[in-house]
Amino acid sequence: MKIGVISDTHDHIPNVIKAVEIFNSKELELVIHAGDIISPFMAPKGFKDLKCPLKMVYGNNDGDWIFLRHKFKEIGAEIEREYLELELDGKKIIAFHTIHPSILDSMIASQKFSVIIYGHTHEKSIKKEGNTLVLNPGECCGYLTDNPTIAIVDLDTLQAEFIEL
Repeated sequence: MKIGVISDTHDHIPNVIKAVEIFNSKELELVIHAGDIISPFMAPKGFKDLKCPLKMVYGNNDGDWIFLRHKFKEIGAEIEREYLELELDGKKIIAFHTIHPSILDSMIASQKFSVIIYGHTHEKSIKKEGNTLVLNPGECCGYLTDNPTIAIVDLDTLQAEFIEL
């Protein structure tokens, strides 16, 4: 089973449309957005054509939580406030936007999760610690790094790959 991971879209509609096209071509089971969506209009203008479920967490720059939730609910997406925790194919997954490094280290050390996803830093990162894959997909917007990326996670192998937009 494969899932898509995206973060820090920051209203960059063209890159979100590219990401959705890539996600759709991979026939994923789910896409997780690790925060900083920004505006409610991203639902109809960026994500509406996604052909799999979308689960999201709010980021520190997401302002209008109520309207964001409303607009994304219209396209069938779900948004959680502080973190998203779910189980897919027997794998426990948790996603955050911002997370203090010591909390992240504790979560990794617990080995409770198969996959830990976070955003916020705009820097892509993949590491495997014990039985836990820790992933930051980087920034979809490309504003800080000039390198917009998303990621695909294979839950069977617990490996991930970055895709440049």
